[in-house]
Amino acid sequence: MAITLVVLDIDGTLLETGERISPETARAVAALAEDGLEVALASARPAESIKVVREAIGVPMPLIGDNGAITEDAEGRAIRTVDFEISQELARGLAALVERGDSAVNIYLSDGRWLAFGEPARIDREEHDTWMSATTRSDALDADEVAGLHALKIMCDSTDVAEVEDAVAQLDNVAMTHSGNGLHDLWPMDSGKGAALSALAEALGIGMDQVLAVGDSDTDVPMLELAGMSIAVQPGSPAAREAADLTAEGAGSTDLFRAIRRVVAESRDS
Repeated sequence: MAITLVVLDIDGTLLETGERISPETARAVAALAEDGLEVALASARPAESIKVVREAIGVPMPLIGDNGAITEDAEGRAIRTVDFEISQELARGLAALVERGDSAVNIYLSDGRWLAFGEPARIDREEHDTWMSATTRSDALDADEVAGLHALKIMCDSTDVAEVEDAVAQLDNVAMTHSGNGLHDLWPMDSGKGAALSALAEALGIGMDQVLAVGDSDTDVPMLELAGMSIAVQPGSPAAREAADLTAEGAGSTDLFRAIRRVVAESRDS
């Protein structure tokens, strides 16, 4: 079956974290759409941050945001939204993390707000990397004010998140993933990029054998495993390389887009 949908992760796949998408990469993504492919962006980034990348590419396309908590079509209509209620135990763990210092907690709420707590320099970095501004910023987190709120994702920036890990271990509806640069994401257990990709494919009326997924990190693994074909971008996580059918060198590189076009061409010829 020919590939009709290409799903692209952003950070580590199309660009290096903190950088803007290059004009060359933006043109390469746009060219895929011009050749008749449906192209979607999938990221741990909030949806509003993904829209900045999409605007730079200049092509309407579906998006998967917040590690799969939000899925929208190319016109911005919601396909699937999943959130979780912050428990009192989790709120206390987040507050303890902030109080300990040398850390930050970023809570992305289902109502669109971004609440940022902790070390200003770390919040500044998250604003820089997402190209967004927090709705509110504070040096301290009040557990009573946070408990009961509904979050799409919580991102903790710290080298030690033991307090939060202990709280998450008591919950059966929240997953926690870690990256090598001290960033830790909490997200609804029944979201994830794989579940979001399934919802998107169903909305578009296509099968998984028509999907090419491209990513580089552990959070990309569910969609890399689910898609009919997949590419891991190097250097990526060992889990992503293991899950993918192929590898390509360099985020946003010529090698990556050659690999994408080769897979699409071979699927059309088969």
